[in-house]
Amino acid sequence: MMFLVCLCLVSLVASTPIEQVKGIDNYFPTSFVRAAGNHGHTHVTPTDKFVGFSAGLTHMLTTNDTDLIPYDRVFLNIGNGYDSSTGVFTCPNAGTYTFLVYGVSTATSQLNLDIYQNNNYTVSVFAHVRNGYASGHQTIVLQLDQQDTVFVQARGVNSMFGQHNEVYSTFSGFMIVPGIGRTGVVTLPPVSGNIIG
Repeated sequence: MMFLVCLCLVSLVASTPIEQVKGIDNYFPTSFVRAAGNHGHTHVTPTDKFVGFSAGLTHMLTTNDTDLIPYDRVFLNIGNGYDSSTGVFTCPNAGTYTFLVYGVSTATSQLNLDIYQNNNYTVSVFAHVRNGYASGHQTIVLQLDQQDTVFVQARGVNSMFGQHNEVYSTFSGFMIVPGIGRTGVVTLPPVSGNIIG
């Protein structure tokens, strides 16, 4: 038993950073760029193939029918697919994605939002109470091709709660399986830099 533990520790210590990340290549096909550090050390930097974003609403927002919801505080935007000025996510890399929408209405309003993929309705978020704040949420998994769009659109008049120091309404999305979009075509972003084998 002691021999097995020592063998595992030796193999763990003996592996280089490049050997440790090679297993990731099978799930998120990633090329690595080699760059010399200050002291001649090799650094491993992944290229942008994983995509994920999360944004929240930091102000009160009253919407009309078909208004897009521009979630203005960006917490994460790996792949730069989310545009906080429009509220639209444009897919930089094809794959299967999960999207989550959470919302809170003001005390005198309802929450009625729709999630769209390429201007096609997918699912809704609805919440309403007579006196008080209402909250609703929705999660959906979608296959996206490069340049597909996903956004949240108001249905009817809504008043969404948000403040700079109280963010309750959010829109998030992230890649769960890379490469194959809704058309079944495998598309991966171009490789840049030196590939380390």
